[in-house]
Amino acid sequence: MLGFPIALVMAWVFDVTPEGVRAETGRRGNTLVFIAAAALTALALGWYFKGQPSYRKDAAVAAPASAPTSATAAAPIDSTPSIAVLPFANLGGKADDEYFSDGMTEELLNVLARNTRLKVAARTSVFQYKERGGDVREIGRTLGVGHIVEGSVRRDGERVRVTAQLIRVADGFHVWSQTWDRELKSVFALQDEIAQSLAQQLDSTLGGDAKVQSRQNVDPAAYDDFLRARALYRERRNTLMALQLFRSAVARDPQFAAAWANLALACEIAAYHATAMQQRAAGDRIACMREATAHATELAPGAAITLHAQANLARSEGRFVDAERLYREAIVRDDTYPDVREDLAEFLTNVGRRSDGLKEGRALVVLEPTSPLFWFRLALIASMDDDAVAVDEALARIAALNPTFLSAIATPFRRALCHARMDEARQEIERAYAASPDAVASLLVLFRWSQRDAGADDALARQFLRSTYLVDGGLIAAATGDADLLFEVVANPNDRDKHFDSFRHLTCPIAAPMLADPRAHAFLRSAGFEAYWRATGWPPQCRATGENDFTCGVAKTTR
Repeated sequence: MLGFPIALVMAWVFDVTPEGVRAETGRRGNTLVFIAAAALTALALGWYFKGQPSYRKDAAVAAPASAPTSATAAAPIDSTPSIAVLPFANLGGKADDEYFSDGMTEELLNVLARNTRLKVAARTSVFQYKERGGDVREIGRTLGVGHIVEGSVRRDGERVRVTAQLIRVADGFHVWSQTWDRELKSVFALQDEIAQSLAQQLDSTLGGDAKVQSRQNVDPAAYDDFLRARALYRERRNTLMALQLFRSAVARDPQFAAAWANLALACEIAAYHATAMQQRAAGDRIACMREATAHATELAPGAAITLHAQANLARSEGRFVDAERLYREAIVRDDTYPDVREDLAEFLTNVGRRSDGLKEGRALVVLEPTSPLFWFRLALIASMDDDAVAVDEALARIAALNPTFLSAIATPFRRALCHARMDEARQEIERAYAASPDAVASLLVLFRWSQRDAGADDALARQFLRSTYLVDGGLIAAATGDADLLFEVVANPNDRDKHFDSFRHLTCPIAAPMLADPRAHAFLRSAGFEAYWRATGWPPQCRATGENDFTCGVAKTTR
């Protein structure tokens, strides 16, 4: 635009002849041309300095023509250097190698997240695009980032080829791309090298911090076991196999800090998503957590996942003040790590701080809106307050994200049972059983027994509740009206690592009258609740009676 009026003037005023370039005569015509040229130059300068930047700004933040079809609304792009790593494509030709390419993506995310001046989209946000594809500009706007990383992984025996490319969201242009061929024994160095290259590219364009701390290499077989275990742990399936693979990883490479920390987390969830026999086969959960956490602390004391493991151990041992402190330290260390936020939301709810738990639960699904597990956590918290709108919203999100996510199927039943609406509870558990018999068969049988249905085996049901950890065991026991059984279940010494979950049951209307029982007082003191409340404040159901005692009962409000 600036060159056009200049060229126009020269073409009008000058003429090329055999004798050379000569100025043409005609003062009036030349004057008009100069005036027109000056006007065009003024317009061009105005467009360059005023119109063009505003055009670029609008284009950078404008939503795509069609609304995003994902569960995430389009997010604004701020001035902070930001990036999303889409799941790397598996080019190895084996479907069984998906865990490896997914693991490469996740590990790269973890490395980039340690860059304190870089905003990194978290795992579940980006994994919603696995095998979906789409326009990277739309994906970037939806995730609220300025740059996208795409890549592929091809594994061949003990070698791996990784290709990565950096794409600018504003215009979809490729900023940088590179391919690496490495042996698996240097996989950590490879991930660090990729992250370093990305950080350098962002540093040159956006001012990001290009420093990436190197990590010690890991045994290839140990890394393979680790990635397989992580895939199982993430999906909350086959807990015993996940434990076995994590243990194999640390046996092969005792210096593998991340494997130790993940083993500690897997030990903690060994009671969930497992049958009675599987829970017994998993062994002593606290002993497993202690050993694994100790190794992780020695090898990587400041890592967010190590702090998470320490917090879970403190919670399981009844050191609730330490647990909350460690959860919050982990979040400060890596605010893109969502798993620790889920445990913090659960913890706050279970110690009687429901409004704080709900706040953390909502922050969790803002950070990671594409995880059914996190929406399930929010649904459980809302169920405690009998918030039908919030529960229905969470369940609708879960159904849209993963219709086969079975953990949430009994949530309406839990809500009705907690609030002692027994006819509604029966309808909901029957509906859940019709939809997925395998997922809720035990719960259905136990509920029918609690309501003294004909044909229920009293001895078998009692033995099951005493010997098997069940998320809803306390509510089922309360539904029987048998206080002796209730306190056997909530204070079961075999489930001492889950005692932090028991106050939640005791505050449900169906069990709240039993809070005044002396056994509730003794349990809340021995489990660590009293010490936590004295340090942080009392829940609505309890209050201090002097320096050395307290009392609990039905609260006027449960919020």
